[in-house]
Amino acid sequence: MHNLKFPALALCASLFSMHAVHAEIADSSKPIELSADRGTLDQNNGVTVWDGSVVVNQGTLQLKADHVVVTRNANGQQTLLATGKPATFRQKVEGKNEYIDGKGNRIDYDSQSGIAVLTGNAFVKRGQDSVAGNVITYNTQTELYQVSGSNPQTTGAAKGRVTVILQPKTEEKK
Repeated sequence: MHNLKFPALALCASLFSMHAVHAEIADSSKPIELSADRGTLDQNNGVTVWDGSVVVNQGTLQLKADHVVVTRNANGQQTLLATGKPATFRQKVEGKNEYIDGKGNRIDYDSQSGIAVLTGNAFVKRGQDSVAGNVITYNTQTELYQVSGSNPQTTGAAKGRVTVILQPKTEEKK
């Protein structure tokens, strides 16, 4: 994975940091609603598997995928693996009428580390700003994004590249 260095890192960080990006705080206290064509719950081992048009909602967070596996360890930390063509998520930014949208062929999330990894045609958008690459790693605690363009299936001028689109900042009226 290529770590973005300054100034590229500054550009990527500014993509999501006009004000720090925080998911709706209230979402974590909301019930989780899950629907799918079929599922398996193994409460003794802390593993749930969901297949077929999976939709997970918790407050303003919505995740859609073809297949979702959630694992919970004895300490309550959870990992989530969502796959699809693509798997998608959407969540409201705290205190704003704005959403973060993301997609990838695979989304991995670890609640202990706060790391989300979108892999395969990864794309994240906030407002009109966006970042795209083969792998996007997002640390929800530090607000750091790392983007890799390495995709052996990509050919031509886009091979191994990432794309960031940043809109000009406008002065906010006081």
